[in-house]
Amino acid sequence: MFYIYQILNSIIIGLIEGISEFLPISSTGHIIIISHWIGISNKETEILKIFVQFGSSVAILIFFSKKIINLILSKNKKNQTKKIHILISIIPTVSLGLIFYHDIKLLFTPKNITISLILGGIFLIFCELFKPKKSKTNSIYNISLFQSFIIGCFESMCLYPGFSRSGSTVGSSMLLGIKKSVAINFSFIISIPLTMGASFLDLLKNINNINIFFIPYYFISFFISLIISLFSIKKLILLFNKISLNFFGLYRFIVAGLIYFIN
Repeated sequence: MFYIYQILNSIIIGLIEGISEFLPISSTGHIIIISHWIGISNKETEILKIFVQFGSSVAILIFFSKKIINLILSKNKKNQTKKIHILISIIPTVSLGLIFYHDIKLLFTPKNITISLILGGIFLIFCELFKPKKSKTNSIYNISLFQSFIIGCFESMCLYPGFSRSGSTVGSSMLLGIKKSVAINFSFIISIPLTMGASFLDLLKNINNINIFFIPYYFISFFISLIISLFSIKKLILLFNKISLNFFGLYRFIVAGLIYFIN
């Protein structure tokens, strides 16, 4: 019975990550809340989160592999966006994440997730309302260094669990005049080194908390997240592009309300 319980937990967390990662609703926030509701300990949730996020990162890497190669190896002088843009965009989050690592981990509670869902929802609606009427940047190859840095600064808001990395990057990109579809692509491309790096760091920090008997369950969650992500990423990104950020903001308010009343 215990084994079935662990397998079900691994599958549930893998499914949540594989679906919520590609929408501006915070996969981390959903994982923490669902784990809390179904009785998974905080330490176990942290380990599962590492494996499922690595699984979705691998899926993103596979899905965007051609675009990433073109960005890095392109010799076309008209293409401004290079690997330096990716590096610049992740520096703010990496720097703050390393400096405040232990303080950030203390924020992983249902109460803080509720607050963050509301704040993130307000931010998404603000971005939708005040974005320029006409996009100035309509190609991922024309994102400037300045835009990359500003996006990176906004991305650091995702260090507060529940805010949403994709929500902060896509929303800020739209405010900067970047076309939404372009913003989404750039957001997920820059997420690869950031998420993979964070997963490795979390793994090192939590290595003593890993129960060797649970390793098979961790890999179940990894593969579930990877498979679901590979099957859902294209459709969910299309959904993200078509639906107004106002809808996702409203969804976040509803989830925050549910958390408040259930807890």
